[in-house]
Order: sequence, then structure tokens, then C-alpha cells
Amino acid sequence: MTHWLLRNGLTSFLTLLLGLGIVALPTLAVAATAPDGTVELEAYQAAGPCSSAPAGPSDCLWTEELTVSDVHLSRRGHRNDSTTTVLTGDDGAEWESAYAQRGPVVPRLDEGDRVTGTVWRGRLTGIALGDDFQETLDAPYDGRTRVLIGALIAVPTGLLLAATGLWRLARLHEPGPTDGMGATMSLAVAVFFIGLVSPVLTSGLGENLWAVLAVWLPLSALAAFGFRLSVTRRRARAAEGAEGADGSAAP
Repeated sequence: MTHWLLRNGLTSFLTLLLGLGIVALPTLAVAATAPDGTVELEAYQAAGPCSSAPAGPSDCLWTEELTVSDVHLSRRGHRNDSTTTVLTGDDGAEWESAYAQRGPVVPRLDEGDRVTGTVWRGRLTGIALGDDFQETLDAPYDGRTRVLIGALIAVPTGLLLAATGLWRLARLHEPGPTDGMGATMSLAVAVFFIGLVSPVLTSGLGENLWAVLAVWLPLSALAAFGFRLSVTRRRARAAEGAEGADGSAAP
């Protein structure tokens, strides 16, 4: 596949454009989200308790007792399977919620159990059982951190693709892509998957950019070292083969 993407000027130019596109999209997302990405979260964190039951969506925090009507725990290995609950208020209103993780509360619930729900701006943002609290996916989040993590996943891959496409365009006089070009393309793929795995490995810490970076950086450096070592060894074997051929051809 590497040689196909870099086999001629057209495919190399398309690889360059693909890389630049992958870089541009998350960069634009960061630029659009970063200025106001934490506004809603800060409002939620600053909200105080409601003095009485709100008649509609309110900026204060309202808590009420809810009865568990249904619980579904995500199954490991199933990508699109989410942890969800259906909770019913004393007034008969149902709250359907999903959760990023199984968490400390949901796995302990059975139908008929009672939990304390927190409502903010008409959304059920979390449930509590005893001393444990678990946020729902409707809770405000740090949008700035989320798009930065997304950029960390995509941008390095895009830069590597663009650099390889440009590198090949600068050396079209050669019959084919070099080992270094192939290794860089492979590194782009490896870095992308490392970026996907890193947030999963740090999910227990929530959406934490520094934690994700602490996992992504050494793994990416290790991958780069591995591909570099592979190219060095391949070149050394090629040089030895060339010397052997020259020696056998000499009179």
C-alpha cells in the first residue's frame, strides 16, 4: 500500500493533500472550540442548589429521588454498546441516560433501587448512591480538552503523511519510494492507532490531556525508534549485498 500511495507524482500529491486535510480539520475544530470550550462546564461547576423545584430548565442544581426502572451495562469488546439507565421520578417522568463508563454507581443498581439524581438546565447530569457519584453523558464537559485530544490523535498522522508526500515529490527522479518513505508512512499509521488507544488507557482519569500525552508520547517515540532501526538494518543488509556482488564480479 505504501508504494501505491507514493508510486508517482499524482498519488504522492494526493497523499500530501490527504495529510494536509487531516491536519486542517482538527486544527479548525480547536480554533472554533477553544475560546468557549469550558464556558458551560464552568457555569455548571459554579451552580448552587435550587431553593425550590424549578418549573423548567434552570441554572441551579436540583436533586430528586429517582427509581431505577432499567439498567444495561456495556459489554466488553462491543464498540457500540453503552452503559445506560432508565430512571423514574415520583411524578412519573422518565430519565434515559447513558454513561461514558460503567462507573462506581451503575453496576450496583437493580430495578427498584433508589438513587439521587442531579438535574441542571433540564438535563440529568449525574446520579448518586451513598457516597458515590457518577456523571451521565449529558453532564457538561471540557470541550477544549476534548478537541485537543482529538487533534493529538489526528494531527501527527496528517503531518507525517504530508511530509512523506512532499518528500516523494521532491525525489520523483528516483524509480520508487525509499525505505525511509515507507517507514514514515507506516509510522503515520502506527501513531494514529496509538492516538486512538491512549485515551482508552487513561479513561479512568477522565478526559485528561496530560495523561493522554504521557501515554502517547513514549509509545510514539518507541514506534519511531523501531521503524528507524528497521530502515537502518535494511540499508545495512543492502550494502552488504552490494559489496558481496561487487566482490564476486571482480576478477
